[in-house]
Amino acid sequence: MRTLKRDGIKELDERAQLLLIAGFAVGVGIVVLTIMLNNVIYASNIASESSIDTSRYDMANTVQMTSEAYEDAYRYAIEGTNLNSTKFEQYLDEYSETASKNYALSGLTFSFENNTLYEPYFSQNGLVDGNHDWTVISNVNTTDVFLLDIPDPAKLGNSSNSLLVTIDNESETIWSMELYNSNGTININVSYQSSILTYTASNYTSINVTGNEINNVNKVFHFEDNTEGTDYSINIFNGSNTVGYCTFSGNLTSGEEFVFARHSVVNPTVTMSSSEMSVTRNLPISLPGRNI
Repeated sequence: MRTLKRDGIKELDERAQLLLIAGFAVGVGIVVLTIMLNNVIYASNIASESSIDTSRYDMANTVQMTSEAYEDAYRYAIEGTNLNSTKFEQYLDEYSETASKNYALSGLTFSFENNTLYEPYFSQNGLVDGNHDWTVISNVNTTDVFLLDIPDPAKLGNSSNSLLVTIDNESETIWSMELYNSNGTININVSYQSSILTYTASNYTSINVTGNEINNVNKVFHFEDNTEGTDYSINIFNGSNTVGYCTFSGNLTSGEEFVFARHSVVNPTVTMSSSEMSVTRNLPISLPGRNI
């Protein structure tokens, strides 16, 4: 009887050990299978990103680099109020050559077609077909420079499609300026609270709002009186109807400085290609740049 009992216990122990070993083997198998599956998914994602997203990221980097190259070329070539076109072209040629060599190392062909400087519109991208109603900058605390230059009354819309610049806080327009052409005369209407000021000018007109001047003649705009102590945005409407230059600078509510200056606009064509793809983009670029 004792021998039978020992044999029964021994047999039970052996079965338990087999079950334990089998369970351990199954567990190891699941872990190995999970690792292999993760590796397959990771490899698939990498392949997908390399075939789909790389061209998009390369083009995004190229857009930024080319925009900065034009901005730097403009600063390099500007001499007083004139642009040295020879220096401007030389700077861009050197950029094109350097960028082409760098991209060639990764199997990409890079090229861009230089574009002449154009007088800018007040649209968002500076072109006649650009967004004509847009916000230049938001969350403004103070504006130190507010300049608008209209080079020719004929390049300004009439009263039915006048250029409008508004200063808006969270709930309303607290100050605005309307400009339009009437038989060769530039009409300037400044509105704030319940008041309207009207000025006129002709030929090339420079409007210095923060300096309270039109063509270096003292005028009162009451801009700071109505914007002090409030946060606001600077907005432009009907911008594609008017050719002109602008500069806005000051401080944001965060304490950061901001500058938006547009004196010219270019629209070069950039092309990137490889054996698998080809991407072409037009790049409207405001000069000088580094705008917020």
